[in-house]
Amino acid sequence: MVARCPSRKDAQEAADWLVDRFSRLVPGLPVTASVDAGGGQYLVALATGRR
Repeated sequence: MVARCPSRKDAQEAADWLVDRFSRLVPGLPVTASVDAGGGQYLVALATGRR
């Protein structure tokens, strides 16, 4: 999943929130999020691995 945010702070807050929610929804699922600058905005990428 990828999302765009106007600031790094917003992007990091969204990434933290998404990781928290997914880890509650599916306990034990390895979920990570990254924040990268791109195109004047910040991209949040959420990734999961196999259990």
